Amino acid sequence: MQLEFALDYIPRRMKEMGYEDNYIVRWRHLQLDGTASLRLDADNEYYLLIDPDANVSVRSKFGVYDMTDTSINEMQYEHRGKIDITNNNSTVTMILFLQIIPTHKK
Repeated sequence: MQLEFALDYIPRRMKEMGYEDNYIVRWRHLQLDGTASLRLDADNEYYLLIDPDANVSVRSKFGVYDMTDTSINEMQYEHRGKIDITNNNSTVTMILFLQIIPTHKK
């Protein structure tokens, strides 16, 4: 997902889910060592994967992004819940997410 698209998409997606303007957006730029894995707990949040590296795989209850898995017929860029991120390469890589945190109405 391209950053420009994500920034346009977020307000419409939050409105679809009933949050209107009640959310916070955070920039999450993570660094993963070679062949390392990381788990994010995002039970009450949404993560949008931005311009991912082809050597990174991301799995959550929303779906999978993994360019190396030929059995997947659709890559998912929106993730929630337990998000497992793996660097499938032996070198350090960066992975960028936009984290959307719904808030209570004021």
